[in-house]
Amino acid sequence: MKGKIQPRKFNTQQITQASNINLRDYYHNRFSVFGITIDDATTVDRDDGVWLIELNHGSFELQISIADVSTIVAKNSPIDKEALLRVATLYHTIPPTPMLPCNISTNLGSLEEEERRLALTIFFQIDNSGNVNSFRIKETIFTSKKAFSYTEVEKILTNPQDIPEHQLLLKMQKVAQLIGKKRGGKSGVLTNDGYVDEDGNLIQENVNTYQLIAELMILTNTTIANFLGENNIPALYRTQDVGTTDFELVKKTMGHLLVPAIYQSHAKPHVGLGLINYTHFTSPLRRFVDLVNHRIVKAIIKKDSFPYTTEELDNLCLQINEYHQKFKEDKSNFMRKKRREEIEKLFNNLDTLEVEKLSVEKFSDLIEYSVFNYQLEKIISHIESRLDTLQPKDFYYLWFVAKINQFFEHENIDTVSILLIKSQIDNSIIDYKLEYCEVRKLYFAYCYLNGMTTLNPVEDTKKSKAKQKAALATIQGYLTEELTYNPNPIIEANITNSLFNTQGENSCEVDFNQLNDKDFSKILDYCLKTHFDATTLQEIEARINSLLPRDLYKIWFQGRINNYFHHSNFDTVSVLLIHSQLTGCNVEYKIDYNSSIQKYIAYCYVDGLTHRHPQFDIKKTKAKQKSSLAYIQSYLNDQLTDQPDLFVEEEIMIKENLSNILNPIDKVNFKENKKEKEKKNFSEELDWVSKLHNFCQLNQLTYPEYDFNDIDGFFICKITLNYQDKIIISQGYGKSKKDAKQNASHILIIQHQLISLL
Repeated sequence: MKGKIQPRKFNTQQITQASNINLRDYYHNRFSVFGITIDDATTVDRDDGVWLIELNHGSFELQISIADVSTIVAKNSPIDKEALLRVATLYHTIPPTPMLPCNISTNLGSLEEEERRLALTIFFQIDNSGNVNSFRIKETIFTSKKAFSYTEVEKILTNPQDIPEHQLLLKMQKVAQLIGKKRGGKSGVLTNDGYVDEDGNLIQENVNTYQLIAELMILTNTTIANFLGENNIPALYRTQDVGTTDFELVKKTMGHLLVPAIYQSHAKPHVGLGLINYTHFTSPLRRFVDLVNHRIVKAIIKKDSFPYTTEELDNLCLQINEYHQKFKEDKSNFMRKKRREEIEKLFNNLDTLEVEKLSVEKFSDLIEYSVFNYQLEKIISHIESRLDTLQPKDFYYLWFVAKINQFFEHENIDTVSILLIKSQIDNSIIDYKLEYCEVRKLYFAYCYLNGMTTLNPVEDTKKSKAKQKAALATIQGYLTEELTYNPNPIIEANITNSLFNTQGENSCEVDFNQLNDKDFSKILDYCLKTHFDATTLQEIEARINSLLPRDLYKIWFQGRINNYFHHSNFDTVSVLLIHSQLTGCNVEYKIDYNSSIQKYIAYCYVDGLTHRHPQFDIKKTKAKQKSSLAYIQSYLNDQLTDQPDLFVEEEIMIKENLSNILNPIDKVNFKENKKEKEKKNFSEELDWVSKLHNFCQLNQLTYPEYDFNDIDGFFICKITLNYQDKIIISQGYGKSKKDAKQNASHILIIQHQLISLL
């Protein structure tokens, strides 16, 4: 199959430009640095060098030197125009297709051993906790003292000797690990299966060395991105934005919703790496993006004119993002084709093959060959006898390619790794949802495959085993076509499954008499995640007068249970206080004394809405409590109003002027402490929806259109606004429609630079 990206050749003009470069023309006013390089053994274009100096008190100076291509390749020169068309070096072609002519990519630009090369060096001051205290950027002349391969460094890190060279690498690894611990995210991490790079690819060889170099490069890219982003400088940022910077929330609840990483001309978060700002800066020989960012940074430090307009950068982003999508498809198809060709040569005479003598690796290749050539039945008996030695990729081919619905009873299959392989081969989206039940001391787990999962969760006392079980259940469901987009809630159905005394195989029964108030409150928490069954509702009735305000809040405001209003002695004022603290709503009471009936008359208002009928009592505190209860009941019945009735329940007309009620003598407000006031003021400052509406009013625009989607309990808000004869669109995510609308409005204002026009 023909790829979407076709090979290109450098023309005479481009080759001549590369041949005429003389590095000595640029040595003036640069000072010398040195270091080492670490790359694959076959690498011919070395972009980056590293060096480490140990300072006092356990701190370090880390030097990252990057090939300075921008000095020898001018913007819009013949080589630069060709590099833009190529976007990046292609390593999956034979031979590799470089982005730049070979005299630059593998010679004058490459940081070769014992050769003087132009570089940009970033000097980091790092303390013994991995904090970057300062950094500076200089144009330098870099000399590589040694060109290491990943394999060489891996051997040193696993078996170091007491010599300076080995100790240097160990200290670099220590610094890299300190830096890595300070960053969250689901990419750029060392796992039990290997190293997951920033694009989500699993690397299973030389993992310690890959982590070392990757962390130092991520640090460099992040530092440059923060420098540019914090100064609102347009550049080519690497972003993976889902509308929130709550990276822990993303890791727990939105893994299967993560969008692909793309390039944008303004800074946005990269949730995969857990970073507020990120860009690419460390590979200008191989990526055009890095070359562009070098020109921008050098213009800033030299105080030269800015090399690109925002429109130019936006156009570059569109072109490069489109290229990367094509590249991803081409590379995947190429690697699959190459792999199959190699295996075909090995097993083209299967009938005479001595299968029992094959190594584990060769037998794995045989499974792949047999699956794609429809000869699996010839080796099925060998597979059954070798189940203990099969690798995750073998099960991937058996289950997801051949779709063999067996072998599930075999123990210790690493189903998590099998699904990870599937995600890498065909871009499937895999995510896990786990929750711990403190009462039953069990983990409940779902595994999602492209948004679908099993109807019910699996359970286990160990988190890792629950995850493995969930992956296995999803694979089985995939093969039997029983997966669903709408699984039952975790800890499903009858709440008696949470606390029980087992009487028989199918008999579970809660002994509520043994539950204290704290445990019963946990029962309510689980009901909110599932539903309130009849048994629990009866127990609420029995305990109603002893329930705490926080439990009543759960029942009425979170569970929306419209019941239990006939009981007395509720502290409903405290229930509404909890409501105000959790939601930020404004609660106030309007209370007046009516001498004609000798009672206090009370209304409870929440954000300007109240119950239709006033509440009465001879005691002021009781009238206040009654009005709170009346508000809650009206809230659950959708009967709130901003124009309450003037008639009392006993059909006595209050003849006094309406203003005596609506402008009461005693107006009681919840007292906000200093922290709450600051929180409220902060919320008002960040009311992006109002800011956007104000912008529309000022510019006589039609208000934007809002479109909401609910995906797995998370809302996505898409905003469309007609501005300056064009349609601008943004979207944001949130736990509620309100939050999603705020985030989407915020993103639209920042993304389209409307903030300066407000």
